[in-house]
Amino acid sequence: MKKWIYMMFAAAVPGCHRPAAQPLFGIGYTTELQTDFREMNWVNLLKMDFSRTLGKGFRIDLGSISIAKTRPERLIDDRQGFSNIEADNLPFSLSVAGLSFSRGASCLFAGLRNMNEDYFASPVTSLFTNSSCGIFPTIAANYPIANYPLSSLGIHYTHEKERWRIQASLYNGRGYNGFAADNFLFRFRPVSDGLFGITSLNYRNHGSSYHLGGVLYNGFHICEAEAEKRSLSGILWGYVEQRLTKGLYLLAQYSAVFPSDVWCHRFGGAGVVMRFRTAEAGFFSGCAVFSAEKEYASELTCRITFSDHVAIQPAVHLIQGACGFRQITLMRLNIAL
Repeated sequence: MKKWIYMMFAAAVPGCHRPAAQPLFGIGYTTELQTDFREMNWVNLLKMDFSRTLGKGFRIDLGSISIAKTRPERLIDDRQGFSNIEADNLPFSLSVAGLSFSRGASCLFAGLRNMNEDYFASPVTSLFTNSSCGIFPTIAANYPIANYPLSSLGIHYTHEKERWRIQASLYNGRGYNGFAADNFLFRFRPVSDGLFGITSLNYRNHGSSYHLGGVLYNGFHICEAEAEKRSLSGILWGYVEQRLTKGLYLLAQYSAVFPSDVWCHRFGGAGVVMRFRTAEAGFFSGCAVFSAEKEYASELTCRITFSDHVAIQPAVHLIQGACGFRQITLMRLNIAL
């Protein structure tokens, strides 16, 4: 599941090129009420981050997440996930734990990490609460990788200069969020878990941004029947955030899997976002193509910022797929310190 929360807490999240001459500590709390007008669910996410420079370009980065919700099951069984913060109850888990080394425009991180820290977290897509506006379902629905709330050991490289950013990561093929023997965060076993590689090229100009990337995965993918099989597959993805006028942005996304015999093999969507002085409003509609059905999901949302630390966000989701036609309304409160 892909998380706009990481953009909201950008000041607290360790970044490769942000100087940290003094220890930096940040806390982010998100609480969300969900309803389908028959049942309700209350979801809470607490995120903490710490960064400290060690000298000569080295820095230690630490991050944690805690999740609590009132219902063990989700309100609806949609494939894409209408809420990008909902997950099983998790008292405490590490999301980041490792060392960064920076020199010039480049940064290399080694340790525990998840993809939400680096990929699919651009400003326009980050407004929406549907998980597909984060990590595309062609990636998140097919592979048990280091995607929220899971992390895994790996390396991440970033080169950023002027308007360009190049990223590349190599992770253990499975993600974890615990400390038990069968769910150990610091496990690295590419023979049994496989390997997951992802890269992206980003270009920014005049308020617009363009993103192109690819994935190569060798390991186990999750099929519709919840069984697992060894596979080698690749994914191409891209999205555009085109600034039309001051405050008005057009968003377009597309992703495809090769070969196409995995569970979710295509995804595409488009939307529009309007920014005001203290608020943002947006509409997004997308379609994920699964092996047995298609799922259409649309979202209308706005985020109102009251200060540098507090924002509220109502959202309405319309979903048509295996779950039938369903409507979900949610209200989200975000606090960043």
